[in-house]
Amino acid sequence: MQVFKLFFKITRSKLGIGILYTVVFFAMCFPMVSASEEKVDFQDISLNLYVQDEDQSETSKALVKTLGEKHRITDKYMDKQKLMDAMYYSMIDYSLVIPKGYAENLGSTDKEVLKNEPLEEFHLRDSYATAMMSVFLQEYIRNTRVSVAMGDDLMTAVKKSSERPEVDIEVVQDPKDEMYDENFTTKFAWFFRLLMYILIAVIMSMLGPILITMNGEDQRKRIECSRTKVSSYVTQVFLGSALLVAAVWFIFLAGGAVLYGGMYTGISSWMAVLNSFIFAAFVAMFTIFISTFRPSNVVVGMLAQAVGLGMSFLCGGFMPQYMLGEGLQTFTKILPGYWYERANDLLCGDQKGTIGDVWICFAVQGGFILLFLLLTIINSSRHPKVKQKS
Repeated sequence: MQVFKLFFKITRSKLGIGILYTVVFFAMCFPMVSASEEKVDFQDISLNLYVQDEDQSETSKALVKTLGEKHRITDKYMDKQKLMDAMYYSMIDYSLVIPKGYAENLGSTDKEVLKNEPLEEFHLRDSYATAMMSVFLQEYIRNTRVSVAMGDDLMTAVKKSSERPEVDIEVVQDPKDEMYDENFTTKFAWFFRLLMYILIAVIMSMLGPILITMNGEDQRKRIECSRTKVSSYVTQVFLGSALLVAAVWFIFLAGGAVLYGGMYTGISSWMAVLNSFIFAAFVAMFTIFISTFRPSNVVVGMLAQAVGLGMSFLCGGFMPQYMLGEGLQTFTKILPGYWYERANDLLCGDQKGTIGDVWICFAVQGGFILLFLLLTIINSSRHPKVKQKS
């Protein structure tokens, strides 16, 4: 096992760059995936409201009271300039003026009167919160007018519009939506999305220089002078490469488990793990192919960055694939990174598909592994072979 020992002796000299990449990756990955832990949905947010009630009717006061149950209301009079300043400095989020005649407008069933807007609304910055406020006011006015049209008196209609009954909604999953898995959270999907770049960077930066050294002229001459058979040499190098790649992959998967909060659960999570393993195998095979050209270590490092960053930007490593243009997606289908990221997007629900579509992604990546294996054999045959000792 002399070759095997030599392999890991060289590996120790390359640990520094692997550790550096690993530390940087997790330093960037932890805050990024933590920030994406929860899905962004509409939720109740308290706004700073400026309300000017010019009507001073029982109906207008009921609206102010309803808004005050949820939001912070400033009723101190401001002229237009002061109000704009307050909005500019985010002291006020939303302005609402209840003009005179509000109660009559709200309680009227005349078609001409209904054409007039009963409220004057204004906000400086668009956001989910201001959009929800606009929707609430529109629904409040609409519901009140409907109740009045159905025969309720105005205050009864206002009371009904102010009530917010909680309704339990049963969410039924579409049977066709086979990819949904509550265990495969958004932050976990982001971890695997970012993992593509770091697998390329670490494996190529470590394994490439090791293989180049092992296949160098000095090592070839040593083999010729030793009793080591070529088949034994190749087997030991392959075994060392496999163990190194498996160790790198396992370290990142262990870090992913820390982000996940424990052992992976759910079929989508484990399929994402399998997807990352297949891609790590591809990166290893691609690195072996590159090493047959015997480039310098500097060139290998440059290739690692070019391939890692290029594939991540083009294939969806730094953003979901649905954000990429259709033309770009069509082009990047020739890259294995596209199929790796497509599998991740299918598993987390960013793309619609079935388990069968995920297996197709696995198969395509396997095809790339076989392609580069064939290219490695062809390119290796062009170099002088080591004479085998009898």
